[in-house]
Amino acid sequence: MRKIWIRLGIGLGVVFLALQLIPVRPPLGMNANEIKTEERVKKILRRSCYDCHSDLVQWPWYSKVFPVSLYIAHHVEEGREELNFSEWETLIAAKKADKAEEILEEIEDGAMPPKEYIFLHSDAKLDKEEVEIIRDWLQTFSEKE
Repeated sequence: MRKIWIRLGIGLGVVFLALQLIPVRPPLGMNANEIKTEERVKKILRRSCYDCHSDLVQWPWYSKVFPVSLYIAHHVEEGREELNFSEWETLIAAKKADKAEEILEEIEDGAMPPKEYIFLHSDAKLDKEEVEIIRDWLQTFSEKE
Protein backbone atom coordinates (compact mmCIF):
# COMPACT_ATOMS: atom_id res chain seq x y z
CA MET A 1 0.00 0.00 0.00
CA ARG A 2 2.86 2.36 0.81
CA LYS A 3 4.39 1.83 -2.65
CA ILE A 4 1.12 2.90 -4.27
CA TRP A 5 1.11 6.19 -2.33
CA ILE A 6 4.75 6.84 -3.19
CA ARG A 7 4.13 6.18 -6.89
CA LEU A 8 1.00 8.30 -6.82
CA GLY A 9 2.92 11.15 -5.18
CA ILE A 10 5.74 10.92 -7.71
CA GLY A 11 3.25 10.74 -10.58
CA LEU A 12 1.38 13.81 -9.35
CA GLY A 13 4.68 15.65 -8.87
CA VAL A 14 5.73 14.86 -12.45
CA VAL A 15 2.34 15.99 -13.78
CA PHE A 16 2.58 19.24 -11.78
CA LEU A 17 6.08 19.92 -13.12
CA ALA A 18 4.99 19.10 -16.68
CA LEU A 19 2.11 21.55 -16.36
CA GLN A 20 4.63 24.31 -15.64
CA LEU A 21 5.86 23.92 -19.22
CA ILE A 22 2.50 24.98 -20.63
CA PRO A 23 2.96 28.61 -21.64
CA VAL A 24 0.30 30.92 -20.26
CA ARG A 25 0.58 34.27 -21.90
CA PRO A 26 -0.62 37.05 -19.65
CA PRO A 27 -2.74 39.69 -21.37
CA LEU A 28 -0.41 42.33 -22.69
CA GLY A 29 -1.34 45.96 -22.50
CA MET A 30 -1.59 48.12 -25.55
CA ASN A 31 -0.13 51.21 -23.94
CA ALA A 32 1.60 52.41 -20.83
CA ASN A 33 -0.38 55.58 -20.32
CA GLU A 34 -1.04 56.79 -16.84
CA ILE A 35 -3.87 58.97 -15.62
CA LYS A 36 -3.19 62.69 -15.63
CA THR A 37 -3.95 63.70 -12.07
CA GLU A 38 -2.20 64.65 -8.88
CA GLU A 39 0.52 62.35 -7.60
CA ARG A 40 -1.29 61.28 -4.42
CA VAL A 41 -4.16 59.84 -6.52
CA LYS A 42 -1.73 58.11 -8.88
CA LYS A 43 0.12 56.59 -5.94
CA ILE A 44 -3.07 55.01 -4.58
CA LEU A 45 -4.16 53.76 -8.01
CA ARG A 46 -0.72 52.27 -8.73
CA ARG A 47 -0.70 50.40 -5.43
CA SER A 48 -4.32 49.25 -5.30
CA CYS A 49 -5.74 49.21 -8.83
CA TYR A 50 -3.22 49.10 -11.66
CA ASP A 51 -2.32 45.40 -11.42
CA CYS A 52 -5.80 44.45 -12.64
CA HIS A 53 -7.08 47.65 -14.21
CA SER A 54 -4.25 49.01 -16.37
CA ASP A 55 -1.61 48.08 -18.89
CA LEU A 56 1.03 48.74 -16.22
CA VAL A 57 0.67 45.36 -14.49
CA GLN A 58 3.42 44.14 -12.19
CA TRP A 59 3.39 40.36 -12.70
CA PRO A 60 4.48 38.65 -9.44
CA TRP A 61 6.53 35.45 -9.44
CA TYR A 62 3.51 33.30 -8.59
CA SER A 63 1.73 34.51 -11.75
CA LYS A 64 4.03 32.15 -13.64
CA VAL A 65 3.03 29.03 -11.68
CA PHE A 66 0.37 26.84 -13.25
CA PRO A 67 -2.62 26.83 -12.48
CA VAL A 68 -2.37 30.18 -10.65
CA SER A 69 -1.16 31.70 -13.92
CA LEU A 70 -4.45 30.85 -15.61
CA TYR A 71 -6.50 32.42 -12.83
CA ILE A 72 -4.46 35.62 -12.68
CA ALA A 73 -4.32 36.11 -16.46
CA HIS A 74 -8.09 35.65 -16.67
CA HIS A 75 -8.69 37.97 -13.71
CA VAL A 76 -6.55 40.74 -15.23
CA GLU A 77 -8.24 40.33 -18.59
CA GLU A 78 -11.68 40.70 -16.97
CA GLY A 79 -10.48 43.65 -14.89
CA ARG A 80 -9.23 45.51 -17.95
CA GLU A 81 -12.43 44.83 -19.85
CA GLU A 82 -14.39 46.44 -17.03
CA LEU A 83 -12.00 49.36 -16.53
CA ASN A 84 -8.56 50.10 -17.90
CA PHE A 85 -6.95 53.14 -16.32
CA SER A 86 -4.40 53.20 -19.15
CA GLU A 87 -7.26 54.22 -21.43
CA TRP A 88 -8.87 56.68 -19.00
CA GLU A 89 -7.61 59.78 -20.81
CA THR A 90 -9.25 58.61 -24.06
CA LEU A 91 -12.75 58.34 -22.52
CA ILE A 92 -15.35 61.00 -23.20
CA ALA A 93 -16.61 63.01 -20.22
CA ALA A 94 -19.91 61.12 -19.93
CA LYS A 95 -18.11 57.75 -19.88
CA LYS A 96 -15.67 59.01 -17.25
CA ALA A 97 -18.61 60.15 -15.14
CA ASP A 98 -20.26 56.71 -15.42
CA LYS A 99 -17.03 54.89 -14.60
CA ALA A 100 -16.27 57.26 -11.71
CA GLU A 101 -19.65 56.46 -10.18
CA GLU A 102 -19.07 52.70 -10.60
CA ILE A 103 -15.57 52.92 -9.10
CA LEU A 104 -16.76 54.83 -6.08
CA GLU A 105 -19.57 52.35 -5.48
CA GLU A 106 -17.18 49.39 -5.70
CA ILE A 107 -14.71 51.00 -3.30
CA GLU A 108 -17.35 52.06 -0.78
CA ASP A 109 -18.95 48.58 -0.86
CA GLY A 110 -15.52 47.06 -0.12
CA ALA A 111 -15.56 45.08 -3.36
CA MET A 112 -12.40 46.79 -4.62
CA PRO A 113 -9.66 45.99 -4.23
CA PRO A 114 -10.82 42.37 -3.92
CA LYS A 115 -10.08 40.54 -0.68
CA GLU A 116 -8.04 37.83 -2.44
CA TYR A 117 -5.79 40.56 -3.88
CA ILE A 118 -5.41 42.25 -0.49
CA PHE A 119 -4.53 38.86 1.02
CA LEU A 120 -1.40 38.74 -1.16
CA HIS A 121 -0.86 42.51 -1.34
CA SER A 122 -1.75 43.88 2.07
CA ASP A 123 -0.51 47.35 1.13
CA ALA A 124 -3.30 47.56 -1.48
CA LYS A 125 -5.96 47.94 1.20
CA LEU A 126 -7.43 51.43 1.21
CA ASP A 127 -7.74 53.30 4.48
CA LYS A 128 -10.42 55.93 5.13
CA GLU A 129 -8.17 58.81 4.11
CA GLU A 130 -7.29 57.15 0.80
CA VAL A 131 -10.96 56.44 0.10
CA GLU A 132 -11.63 60.15 0.66
CA ILE A 133 -8.82 61.12 -1.71
CA ILE A 134 -10.21 58.80 -4.41
CA ARG A 135 -13.77 60.00 -3.74
CA ASP A 136 -12.72 63.64 -4.15
CA TRP A 137 -10.90 62.80 -7.38
CA LEU A 138 -13.82 60.80 -8.79
CA GLN A 139 -16.31 63.54 -7.96
CA THR A 140 -14.46 65.85 -10.34
CA PHE A 141 -15.86 63.67 -13.15
CA SER A 142 -19.52 63.87 -12.15
CA GLU A 143 -21.63 65.11 -15.02
CA LYS A 144 -22.47 68.76 -14.83
CA GLU A 145 -25.86 69.47 -16.25
